[in-house]
Amino acid sequence: MTVRVLTGLLWLATACQAQVPPPAPSPPPAPAQQQPQPPSARNRAFTYERQGRFGEAADAFLELTRAEPLRVDWFVAAGRCLGRSGRFAEAIDLLEGARKTFPGSIEVDTTLAKTFLLQAESPRTVSPEIQWTDAADLAEQVLKVAPDDEDSRLILAQACYLLGDWERAVREAEEAVRRHPQRSGAHILLGRIATDRFAALLRQHEQQRPEGRAAADLVAAIDVQRQLARRSFQRAAELDPQRVHPHLALAQLALLDRRSEAALAHLSDALVIDPDAPADHGLFDRELDWRRRAAAYAGLRERYDATAGAEPAKRATLRWYEGRALYDGGQWAAARDCFQQALADNPEATNSHFYLAMCQYRLGDLDAATRHAATYAGLDAVAFADVVRALPGDRRGEIGAIVQFLGDRAYQRGDAAASRDLNHVIACLADSADAWNNHAFLCRETGQFDAALASYQHALEKEPDSPQLLNDTAVVLQYHLPSPEHLRRARGMYERAIQLADKVLGDTQVNDTLRERANKAKADAQLNLAALAQ
Repeated sequence: MTVRVLTGLLWLATACQAQVPPPAPSPPPAPAQQQPQPPSARNRAFTYERQGRFGEAADAFLELTRAEPLRVDWFVAAGRCLGRSGRFAEAIDLLEGARKTFPGSIEVDTTLAKTFLLQAESPRTVSPEIQWTDAADLAEQVLKVAPDDEDSRLILAQACYLLGDWERAVREAEEAVRRHPQRSGAHILLGRIATDRFAALLRQHEQQRPEGRAAADLVAAIDVQRQLARRSFQRAAELDPQRVHPHLALAQLALLDRRSEAALAHLSDALVIDPDAPADHGLFDRELDWRRRAAAYAGLRERYDATAGAEPAKRATLRWYEGRALYDGGQWAAARDCFQQALADNPEATNSHFYLAMCQYRLGDLDAATRHAATYAGLDAVAFADVVRALPGDRRGEIGAIVQFLGDRAYQRGDAAASRDLNHVIACLADSADAWNNHAFLCRETGQFDAALASYQHALEKEPDSPQLLNDTAVVLQYHLPSPEHLRRARGMYERAIQLADKVLGDTQVNDTLRERANKAKADAQLNLAALAQ
């Protein structure tokens, strides 16, 4: 665990407690002769923010700041969304300007402080201590005039923690709990601090192996932080039953305590609240066999379906994991049904196509297997290859062979597009000149000339002295993507192909196959070069 993880969680802990204003009521229907009006900037802004499309929300809120420059809430919302979309410089400039326009605005100051904390998390930030200090200074200024402001109290506690002043961080968090006992944010922060201390003390115990009184004191200190963390997160979960983070944190505590069953129970509670929560699904894999995993996810799905506002797309996540458990158990038909339903509930669950392809292959439906495999490959061949690459060695080879078989079968049946996409996966896996050459050829045959050029270039990286590859790459540049620069490159490639072919033909040790290829490459290059000169 790193302390820098805390910042984003704090933003959610504070920002999500405030209600996002609802969009304006829809206007009455326009008369039939009028064209429908586009959504207002206000509706777009709040809709985008609820959807997590913070960059688009920021742009819409900025429109509102220009239309109504005396509305401080538009500046706050624009700054909030700019920060959450990573546009920190814009957010800071906007909010610094708003501080001058709206002096004394607590909302502007706290939003700017949160932006500093978010900016500190960016990999581009060289010295996050500057942002932490700026956030602490702003929070302190607010608390001087508004000591009950919860956001500023939590920002100050967080900044102190990040700056290494743990004692003050705890004091400020405890003060937030005292002033706002029914809010979960301070409890979560106290729990995170205690968890970090707990983990650090555990590492100290493992490294030092103390004995006697020293061991007893260290064990007692460990237990103090363990109990504090557990109480804090449990209280946060009680105060805000729909918050996922306390349950994930309790699972982490249980894992630190080596209580895997308790960790699974807490993760399960989190997944019932939000099936897309960043839970450690690997724990289910490690602790449960495929039957128990399938049953566990089926049970979680039923629990989630019983909650108010259950969404099909989120249900699909649990269905997907249920299907993967069945797949691991070789239950091909049952797994297929799960992945089909997951895809129906959430068309963006595109990884389902991989498992559907493998299930259908095992079930003997090669047409369906090809269709699903090619669909996934067409959507993201790199992701497809990553799935295969992550498998154990024997399984990786087996699945790779299946993909190659399906790609060859598609080509033999006249489906060059499916073969092209599946050969893209093979090229990503093999990363050889032959594999990239095959993909480039199929791209050329199906009119994807930019992709063909990219794959020929990959092949040339592997075999830069291949006359055939040089000629074929130049053909794409000359005939399919002509431009002055490309024609110049093509000429150079043809000339080099001829030189390399002559070198091969002049080698008495070269076998007949290589000699034949060199002759053809040279002849092709000469013809293309002649056409280029016309």
